[in-house]
Amino acid sequence: MSVPFRSSAAFGKRIEFYVVGLMLKEGLDVYLPLVDDDAIDAVIKRPDGRFVEVQIKARSKDVEFGHAGLFAALTHEHRKNYWFVFYSERMDTLWIMSSKEFIKGASKNPPPPDHPLR
Repeated sequence: MSVPFRSSAAFGKRIEFYVVGLMLKEGLDVYLPLVDDDAIDAVIKRPDGRFVEVQIKARSKDVEFGHAGLFAALTHEHRKNYWFVFYSERMDTLWIMSSKEFIKGASKNPPPPDHPLR
């Protein structure tokens, strides 16, 4: 049984705010875009004055057993100064990784037969 989009989207937005709250609690300067565009959920100002973009992804406690830490069907090309924050509600765990670390650790599906890279 699938979770209705409204429930899924609401959970994702709640977790985005939860993670942003944790960042603020740690003393980070966090800025939130007004539009949900270009896979950027937050922008953080680093102590050296540089900015990094952050994408927050979450899995609820209601996902199928064995999938609590599975973040599938993400498309991503390396982006400088771009970070992922993954949260698993069932595992009560956060992972933070750079764009480069994500690509290195990700399992990749082969492109579909009609894809130009095939």
